[in-house]
Amino acid sequence: MARVEGDRSLRTEAFGEMAASRWELAGAVWQETDLLLWKPPTAGFSINAFYISDGHGHGHRHGRRLRNWYVNFEHPARRATGGFDTLDLTVDLVVTPDLTRWEWKDEDEYAHVGRLGMVSDTEHQAVDDARGEVLAMLA
Repeated sequence: MARVEGDRSLRTEAFGEMAASRWELAGAVWQETDLLLWKPPTAGFSINAFYISDGHGHGHRHGRRLRNWYVNFEHPARRATGGFDTLDLTVDLVVTPDLTRWEWKDEDEYAHVGRLGMVSDTEHQAVDDARGEVLAMLA
């Protein structure tokens, strides 16, 4: 589902499948950016730095520049057999590289997964708390 970008209806349908516990884990290869991800162990979010080529460099190695910061609101990580499990709660915060401007992303999807019962009242409160924590970090 993470790679379904263009057609929002496909993403919406996928949430319905997830809510009904009809989904399968699939492999994928990260593309387009280099990613540095920081996930505090008990936090309800991860902070992601997306880097892209700056078009400069010597030989085959190009320089990189920070495209944007991206805060992904999600369940705290739980240790699992294959590593760690978490659940993306759909709402995100996109922040400029200099941290001066930001905008919320996918609020409509967050409302939709709430209507589907995928986000409980307790989880919604945890997301609100995590939003406040992140905005305080930005300030």
